[in-house]
Amino acid sequence: MTRVSFDAAADRLTEIIRGESNGMARFFVAIDGSDPERIAALAGELAKRLSAFVIPTDAFSLPSRNLTPERAATPGGAFDYERFTREVARPFLAKQLPVYGVYSEAIRGTVERIKAPDCGVYLIAGLYALHPEIPDFYDLRIAVRGEGEAEEPITRYLSSYMIEEFCDVLVTRDVPDDDGEEGFGGFSLPLSFDGNA
Repeated sequence: MTRVSFDAAADRLTEIIRGESNGMARFFVAIDGSDPERIAALAGELAKRLSAFVIPTDAFSLPSRNLTPERAATPGGAFDYERFTREVARPFLAKQLPVYGVYSEAIRGTVERIKAPDCGVYLIAGLYALHPEIPDFYDLRIAVRGEGEAEEPITRYLSSYMIEEFCDVLVTRDVPDDDGEEGFGGFSLPLSFDGNA
């Protein structure tokens, strides 16, 4: 895993993504973690630098009518990973461009449908981007660690599924003392939901 400081994150990740995506028609990046504001800011900056398209995970909130007590007790249960898989992951895996709905609890329905454009880099950004129920189609997995204490449902999700441990890059305030960041050594393979590598 590579550790990158908040201050160097946009520069270092731009460098990593450009290097790793070279020659690839499409490159998929997940940005998850405990600090939604930093995730959104980082995704926005990377999108500008890389002409990337951002798919925010908060478009996939589970409707409250579907949030049963059992589902609510499951880490990451408020995320509609079934719809995300159907509308985003499976089309990308089939080399198609997804069309996905943006859910709003205020109207208890979809406020708009968005067709992802054909571009080189896609950023799936927000809490639950690395939820283990999503088929793994990512080329790079980034976790952003916030400075303060995250809310209990967020910390439970992150620790239950070891999101930071199985990411490729961890963005944090604390970095190794030697040169400020580790060299990028390739990607780790996260465990699948059933525990198999």
